[in-house]
Parts: sequence; structure tokens; C-alpha cells
Amino acid sequence: MRVLVIEDEKVQRDNLVKIVERSYINTKAYSAANIKEAKEILTSKEIDLFFVDINLPDGSGLELAKNIREIERYEHTGIVFITTQVIQIIDAFKSTHCYDFLIKPFNNNDIKTIIDTFYRKLGSNNMNKGNYLIVPIENGVSVKVYEDEIIFVEYASRKSIIHTAKNVFICKSLTLTKLLNNCVNGNIIQSHKSYLINVNYVDKIEKVYSKLYNIYFTNTEEIAQLSNSYKDLVYKKWCNE
Repeated sequence: MRVLVIEDEKVQRDNLVKIVERSYINTKAYSAANIKEAKEILTSKEIDLFFVDINLPDGSGLELAKNIREIERYEHTGIVFITTQVIQIIDAFKSTHCYDFLIKPFNNNDIKTIIDTFYRKLGSNNMNKGNYLIVPIENGVSVKVYEDEIIFVEYASRKSIIHTAKNVFICKSLTLTKLLNNCVNGNIIQSHKSYLINVNYVDKIEKVYSKLYNIYFTNTEEIAQLSNSYKDLVYKKWCNE
């Protein structure tokens, strides 16, 4: 899931992003300090949930939400308003059919309650089907690995090493090609002859030299590699082009 936090107060904004990414393993949080930054992100990424401060430095968060609703893919996307004034919430519900609201000052539990409820709503709407793979590990044991939890896969010494949000699994009899062919999740793609990555977890891509890049992820300090052969594919998928 991808969350966009639109909040001009840096401390509040950073805190919200931190809570979201630390509490939810398969969630990427983007942030914007104003309407201009927000529009750049929401047009280049596919956002699943918005947190919008009603009072922004370059305009009204309520008007921004109305603009968001005019975009077809965001017609029913969850919008959570952040405000200090309860009276503003009535207008928000009427004009944008917002999902929920946060009253400042809010705490971690307020945020988690909203996102937990939203996740359950996603599940009930079959938007997150929980696709998984059964992968063989050592001693004839097989394990269930949920695709949404796969961060990246490395192939080394004839083994596929699956890095997930919770564990690392070493599979002796599973090639990257076979694993990729069995994946339903279209966000898991090849980045290098020895790597598969889940673009939902990609935080940044950094050039090492002309033909090689390092890929950094949220929720892990491990890195993967990107070669020139897969560069266009990865950037296109990562940037939702």
C-alpha cells in the first residue's frame, strides 16, 4: 500500500511517515509539505491512502481533496483529513466523502487505528488477495511466502535467497525465472541477472558506475543491484509510468 502524507508542519509530517513505515511492513509512505509537491507525487505514483492537512501554506487541503476526487483513479481512494478544528470536518465529509480524520494533537494509536481499519476494508474489498508462494527450503521443508512481503530475491551459489519483511529464506532448487513465473504480484520484477525486486519497497536507486546501480529498500539495510539491461523496466515500474 502507498500512503501520501500532505502536512506543512515538518515534525508532524515526519512523525506520520515514520509511524506508517515502521508499523506496516508492506507500506510505502510519501510526504509533501504543500499542494504543489502533493500534486507532483499523486500524479507520478498510485496512492492508496491520503493524509491531508486542511490548512496548507499554498491553499486549502479541502480544495486539494476535491481535485483528487476529480481524478478517475482516486474517485474512491481513502482520504484522511488532519485538522485542529472539528467544525471543518463536516464540510470535509460532505464535499469529498473523506474516509476519516485526525484531530491535532494526535498520537500513534490514532494513526494506527485508522490504518488498521483501512487495511481491513481493503481486505473485505478483495483489493489485497494475499497471494503466496510455496517455496522449498532445506531438509525437504517447504514454507509459505506471501508475495507482498518479498522485498527482493538474490540468486547466488545456485540458491535463491528470498528477503522478506520478516525473514530470509534460502531455496536450493528454485531459480529466479521459475520464481518470477510463479508470482502473481506484478510489482516483483527482475533488476539484474541475479536479482528480483519488489518495486513497492524501493526507496532509492544510486549509480555505482556506468552499467551498475545499487537499489536501497525500506524496512531493510540489505541492497540489490540494477543492471543497464533492466534499468528502463525498473524505472518505468517504480515510477508508475
